[in-house]
Amino acid sequence: MDTQTTTRLIEAGFPCHQVGAETQREQSVGLQPPVNRLHVWWARRPLTPSRAAILASLLPAATDPETFVRRLGIERVQALVHGEPWTLSGKLLDRIESRGGREVLPVDDIVLRSLAEERVRRQANLGIIQRLRAEHPDLRSDPVMARWGAECRALPELLPAHDHPPQLPIQRVTADPAWANERIAFENAHKVRTPEDKYQYPRAYTHLPEYSATGLTVLDPTSGGGSIPF
Repeated sequence: MDTQTTTRLIEAGFPCHQVGAETQREQSVGLQPPVNRLHVWWARRPLTPSRAAILASLLPAATDPETFVRRLGIERVQALVHGEPWTLSGKLLDRIESRGGREVLPVDDIVLRSLAEERVRRQANLGIIQRLRAEHPDLRSDPVMARWGAECRALPELLPAHDHPPQLPIQRVTADPAWANERIAFENAHKVRTPEDKYQYPRAYTHLPEYSATGLTVLDPTSGGGSIPF
């Protein structure tokens, strides 16, 4: 392969929308720099787009953009409850096992309690949506409300399973930080406060991408606060 002429992902198909939304999330820490550190603050590059730019400069243009986004760490892990997705977080992620070449979540008392809490969360959100629609008829066709409501559909009851112990299949899907930002903006605009994490996945810069070496080198002599060495 001619590494001098091959088109790279950053030149064709780079997923600006999702990487940009994750960048906004990374920068929304609510902290202002002290005056004596302004030079460092202005030089610092957000970690996620720095990593994305480097990887996209090395990977060929044929790289699947969704796979690229997920390997950056912009990914939700979901258990399927009779086909209905339930996004997992926290310690539930550590309970996922690989069995027969596929990922599953064994169902035990901890999982059942978490599932009950998820049902309560969804029901509470549906109550908020219903109240907003009653108070603001113009919101009944609002796309944010429609998607929010769809994500809060009631989870089916777990039926007796043939698996021993019972288990839920796992799927990994591309997350949507742009949608999370829309949801946050909507809640702020309508003075609504829901406690759950709107992103439903850890900050992307904490994730280590799984890409093999390409034999190419990227040098940035102005790497600022450490983003490029990271």
